[in-house]
Amino acid sequence: MNDEYVKGEPYFCDVSEKICSFPYLEHDISCDNLIVGGGIDGAITAYYFAESGLDTALIDKNRLGHMCTSCATALLEYQLDEHATALKKYFSPSEVLQVYRFGLDALDMVESVIKKLGNSCHFSRRDTLIFSNALFGKWSVKKEYGFRKAGGLDVEYIDSGSNPFPFEVKSGIIAKNGGAEFNPYLFEKQLIEFIKSKIPIFENTALVKIEGGDGNFIVTTNYGVKIHCKHIICCTGYDTRDFTAREFCEKFISFTIVSQCFDRPLWASRALLQDDGSPYHYMRLSPDNRLIIGGEDVAFKHGKFDVKVADKKYAALAEFAQSLFPSIEHFEIEKKFCGAFSATGDNLSVAGQSRRDGFFYNLGYGANGIVYSFLGAQIILEQLYGKSSPLHRFFSPDRPLP
Repeated sequence: MNDEYVKGEPYFCDVSEKICSFPYLEHDISCDNLIVGGGIDGAITAYYFAESGLDTALIDKNRLGHMCTSCATALLEYQLDEHATALKKYFSPSEVLQVYRFGLDALDMVESVIKKLGNSCHFSRRDTLIFSNALFGKWSVKKEYGFRKAGGLDVEYIDSGSNPFPFEVKSGIIAKNGGAEFNPYLFEKQLIEFIKSKIPIFENTALVKIEGGDGNFIVTTNYGVKIHCKHIICCTGYDTRDFTAREFCEKFISFTIVSQCFDRPLWASRALLQDDGSPYHYMRLSPDNRLIIGGEDVAFKHGKFDVKVADKKYAALAEFAQSLFPSIEHFEIEKKFCGAFSATGDNLSVAGQSRRDGFFYNLGYGANGIVYSFLGAQIILEQLYGKSSPLHRFFSPDRPLP
């Protein structure tokens, strides 16, 4: 089955300096750790493996960074897709706060990597705003604010009387330094530049068969060559069919448009924005003051994207943007694209070793997928070294999913 996961003109990979290309695997090799998947999840995992000096190889069936990484909007946040009250069947209140703090720790991890590699990907820490102008949404947002404030998180509540933004906000939470942004394609490029001299990378090399078990795997590729390895780390995102029949997540298609450049930022703080509607929308500004707005998710169907549905969603995003900023006389869509997006019931991603099949997984699911990929790499390294932490049970592949 050949599913189409990305469609349109992804904005972030429209740069002059591309991720360098790599050869396909032509001969049998051996390694301790085989990372399968060269998107941002795989690149983050490979970065930490390379930094730790672990014997590792990476394969990808396509080009690095050109699938779902290319259509990420890269609003990096600690808050989840749903408020704490909606997650009570999965977590206690103290566990939700723990998950929020995991997200803040991961944002620090991202910043630490940027400081080491240099900032060639337009990274910036940002405040975040989640807001609502609907009756029920106003109550829900205010309750979430009270929960975070009581839990010691650095948040501010705003309403119509204290709103600093140039659009209506009847109820909103500003999370101070609670997010970050970057160009995900250029960030992966930085990671690959660091990795490529430390571990072998092979593109256009697809996994077609796995034999053996944990500690003694034999992987056969599309060219018939074999990789002997002790551990396999699956970083293939939404498509895990080569590894397991289990469904880790529910898949959606998320739509994004990018506007023309404006002569000044549409809001002074450049905070990351998300409304509390259904469907919800999320927004950020590019370094040259373009509005990047995404959302309007629909269920993913195997096969091709529906062009008519996509066009309606792009138009809905533009209409929402103009409703927030009516002073924009001519709103132009310069880029539009859509891609697969996934969610689990508890809003967390999947990371760590599965007792069921012996594979390790680092699958960045949910709105915080990129953020959680950093935690996922940490979880895998801890498990390889025989360590344990509270992270493991929250992100375990063996927990009830999706």
